[in-house]
Amino acid sequence: MTTVPQSIVAATEDENKDQPRNPQNQDKDTDTSPSRSRSNAALQTILIGLSGPSSSGKTTLARLLRTIFDFEITVPVGVPSIKAGKAEAEAGHGEGTQHQQQQPSLTSGADGGQMQEEGRSCRWKVTLFVLHEDDFYKTDKDVPVATVSSPEYGTRDLLDWDCVESLDLPLLENTLRHVRNHGTLPPDTLSKEDQNAIGPIDIRDEEVERIKREVKGWFERTIRSITASASLECAGKVDTFQSDPYEKEIRICVLDGFLLYSEPPGSEVESTGSGSASASSVSLLAHLHTISRTLLDRRLFLPVTRDQMLQRRLARMGYVTLEGFWVDPPGYVKDVVWPNYARDHSWMFVNGDADACVFADNKCKEHQIDVCPGQGRWRLREVLDWAVEKVEETVVEKLR
Repeated sequence: MTTVPQSIVAATEDENKDQPRNPQNQDKDTDTSPSRSRSNAALQTILIGLSGPSSSGKTTLARLLRTIFDFEITVPVGVPSIKAGKAEAEAGHGEGTQHQQQQPSLTSGADGGQMQEEGRSCRWKVTLFVLHEDDFYKTDKDVPVATVSSPEYGTRDLLDWDCVESLDLPLLENTLRHVRNHGTLPPDTLSKEDQNAIGPIDIRDEEVERIKREVKGWFERTIRSITASASLECAGKVDTFQSDPYEKEIRICVLDGFLLYSEPPGSEVESTGSGSASASSVSLLAHLHTISRTLLDRRLFLPVTRDQMLQRRLARMGYVTLEGFWVDPPGYVKDVVWPNYARDHSWMFVNGDADACVFADNKCKEHQIDVCPGQGRWRLREVLDWAVEKVEETVVEKLR
């Protein structure tokens, strides 16, 4: 085990520093970033949900992805060449002649054709930022109180931070819509979640940087292939091709949250006694389901077992809230956190049994939720490789 990679710490500090905050402009669209003047073709925004029970590694993974998906590439932009035979004839058929050396370079297209490069290039920038669902908690006084009982601690009233009623869903929805429309967080967004430590992780800076280089190489190959195909398709329409913007950007927003994929309306789950939601909760959960289905391009899920969550959560010191600092009261995880998770996600499990941690694969697939394999036993590197692959797939889908 090592300490948190400095690359993650630096990325967190930079992200907080770069986000403008002005509460007076909360209801105004004041985003004056360069992206606002770009065409839609120049900026692509991707929203990815990353959910799972408390202490499943969501925030750690999100910060690693933020470090990896942060690079720029420059690729040549060509137009369809005249037939190779004609080019060879004009070159004088002489290998190594001065005229041939001065010919524009030829690059192969995706289907074996060729492009003639005109000395132009396109710069692509890829960035990823993290939006934390925990930043959408209501104020401490508005968080609901739950009455819970256990043989060990008896009956008591506890603040319930792990239910849908504790979240400001309208603010979450408006923020996600702003991200989708502008590729940035609203100007007044302030994250308290980045003040919470994520603890030691078992991956080194050098390994993260190597993955980043691999992803950058993958992205460059992907863009070259897409560019070649687009160039060949534009034969006879060169003016249209040349009008494309030459600075393009992909901004990926990862929404990290403990409750993102609520039960689809009308879903029937065979309950195992983990409790049922109230009428008000059902309405809010339906709203959350709509947010997830309509605004997220991809939905990832990190599972852990009950014992894994208890062990990891108990090792935490506490959490920064809007008005102070929260430390779990005795029995809070057993009596509130896990039961709420099991209830709200029962629809994802075989027989609705979250304790068994056996996912209903067909149902998850039907609702486009990618569950990380391993039931929480995978090493961080394996989980990271899985997540990187899913992000890459989403990027390709967006570029098509």
